[in-house]
Amino acid sequence: MNTVSLNENISYARNMTEKLKDSRLKDKFIKHLPFLTRPVTHKEDWFFACLFGALHALIVTLIYHHVPEPYMDEIFHIGQTRRYCEGNYTWDPMITTPPALYVLAVPFCNGYERYVNSLLYILLFVYASRFRRMFLKDNVSSTVMAVVLLPVLLHSSVLFYTDLLSLVFVVAGFSIHSRFFASIAFLLACFTRQTNIVWAGLYALVRIYHHFDSRSPVRSFLRSVFKLWSFVVLALLFLAFVYINKGIVLGDPSAHEPKLHFAQFFYFLLFCALHAWPNVFRNLSGLLQESMKPLALLSLGVIVPVINYFSFDHPYLLADNRHVPFYLWRWWLSNPLKRIALAPVYMISFVFLQRLSSHIPLLVRVLFCLCTLAVVVPAHLIEPRYFIIPYTLWRLSARSLKPLSVIEVLSQLFVFASLLYLFIFKPFEWSHTPGVKQRFMW
Repeated sequence: MNTVSLNENISYARNMTEKLKDSRLKDKFIKHLPFLTRPVTHKEDWFFACLFGALHALIVTLIYHHVPEPYMDEIFHIGQTRRYCEGNYTWDPMITTPPALYVLAVPFCNGYERYVNSLLYILLFVYASRFRRMFLKDNVSSTVMAVVLLPVLLHSSVLFYTDLLSLVFVVAGFSIHSRFFASIAFLLACFTRQTNIVWAGLYALVRIYHHFDSRSPVRSFLRSVFKLWSFVVLALLFLAFVYINKGIVLGDPSAHEPKLHFAQFFYFLLFCALHAWPNVFRNLSGLLQESMKPLALLSLGVIVPVINYFSFDHPYLLADNRHVPFYLWRWWLSNPLKRIALAPVYMISFVFLQRLSSHIPLLVRVLFCLCTLAVVVPAHLIEPRYFIIPYTLWRLSARSLKPLSVIEVLSQLFVFASLLYLFIFKPFEWSHTPGVKQRFMW
């Protein structure tokens, strides 16, 4: 290399260093910021994806054998899909989410609708692997396995529910490098579940943060917004939908009236910690030390009144003993003293989530928490399925060791198999509807 070329390279390196120092991108965790590099798919991702898709199809076949008729919410979802197959596009007012799943499942009409999710499981594994590699390059497959085997997700996906399709579109949106195609994925996510507009907003805000330049804040902001024009269009379309529909809920909104249910966020924190329990035990000593710091102890002064005054029941929660939350509320959460007793557990859970995500810039973590609040807090009903997307985004980006992820996978399988056994082989009947089998599920 000649002297001129060497001097040019040195000069270029110095200029880039100065830009990084003067910019918000000087964050020491820059290598962990998503979207700065193109997501990568490996051949092993497709191998594991197809394997999990095939195993999922076997479980669906087992479900069809023992529960051939539409069950619970499937009655509405499958009914709407089969009307589409007949060319009847009238909307069932009992359905409150958009029709993406029903349109997608038209080729699977007349008894095969549940197999749609087996195909979607393949896509979930691939996109989840891409998402993981945007944050951490190690322990990819075992972490993704722990996520896709999340019991509440796996259980709802062997039935014809919208949760899996919603998750696939959201994770795909985050793991697609092109802004335009990412916006298409988020548009489809909103056609599956309206609240996914929040995750589209998170994507856009993080993109803006990545390219923010403190030397010219207005110009860099406007430049980022211009590059995100497709997300601006998506936001305008969503606002138009809310205006025309006179609200965010399709169909009958009476069972989905929003409420400031702040306790939902603490339920979510505990949900994450319980499902990632091997990592909790590994970090337990450090978690307890951090939880004894003055700021953490002061946070209890906020947590206690919030869970005392912003914990709510719901008519569905109190009346339906087929779901796990019914028993959690009946045995523990309905008692104010027992609710308050969980405050330290919620605080430790929050510290745990932050500890495993400390490699991600603080602002990104704050935005994630705000988006999670926006999704779960308005929900009146305690429903673990509402936690699937934020849990997945957190868990895929969190640090973990491979042995712990393997234990996590085995734990997820045990919980899922236990509940699946109750669902299939331990049906029961209600006295007011004799002869109709009820089944236990999330």
